[in-house]
Amino acid sequence: MREYPVPFSTREETPFMAGLSVREMLWTGGGFILGIVAAIVLFILLGAETINMILCIPAIIPCVLLCFCLAKKRTKEDDKIETLDRHYLKLIKYKYRSRAYLNYRRGGG
Repeated sequence: MREYPVPFSTREETPFMAGLSVREMLWTGGGFILGIVAAIVLFILLGAETINMILCIPAIIPCVLLCFCLAKKRTKEDDKIETLDRHYLKLIKYKYRSRAYLNYRRGGG
């Protein structure tokens, strides 16, 4: 029986740290930065007292969890399984795609 070597799949990502791939870590880090911005905005809205900054710190948690879920949660597309972030990026790209079709026929008889 013949054996045929099959190249490894480049589609799957290898874990980088703590079982997360680089893409998932970037999404989580982006959520952390978004959470810090939300905490700063909340701090400014509540007033500039030190005790209020401590109360604003938990605003980071929902942002990190949302971005982590975007990176980890899988959804079924037409014929394959994709993560939510890739799925939504495709939806956004499709939404803003040009739909102005041109008629290239010239003249006519």
